[in-house]
Amino acid sequence: MHELHRSLCKRSLDYVEAAKHSYEQGLYDVTGLLCQISAELAIKAIMAFLGYSFPETHELRKLLSLLSTLALKEEIDEFVRSRRGDLILLEDRGQRGQYFSYGLDKEDAQVCLNTANDIINLVMKVWGKRCSG
Repeated sequence: MHELHRSLCKRSLDYVEAAKHSYEQGLYDVTGLLCQISAELAIKAIMAFLGYSFPETHELRKLLSLLSTLALKEEIDEFVRSRRGDLILLEDRGQRGQYFSYGLDKEDAQVCLNTANDIINLVMKVWGKRCSG
C-alpha cells in the first residue's frame, strides 16, 4: 500500500503544480480540472498510507468524510463545513469546464487552486514530508 501512497502523492503534487502553470496561462477550466484531480489524489494517497482502500469516486466531500473517520476528524469536519461552497465548486469543475457553455473564470480557478492546496496541506498533517520523497 505504501508504494501506492507514494505514487498517488507524487501525482497529486504534479497535478497541482500543472494547475498553477495553467492558471498563469489563463487556462481556467484546465486549472479547475487539475486541481480537482490533485485534491482527490491527495486524499486517496493518505487513505492508502493509512492502510485503507478508497472508494472509486471523484466526490471530494465523500472522500473527506471517509478520511475523517480515519484521522483528523474534528479538523476535517470543520474544513468541510466551512469550505462547503469551495468544495462543491471544485467537484463541479468538470461539468462546468468540459460540458457547459460557460466554464470557470479567473476567480473560480483561484478558489479551486486555494482549495486544492488547502486539502493537500490538511492531509500533509498526517503523512508529513514522507509524501514528497
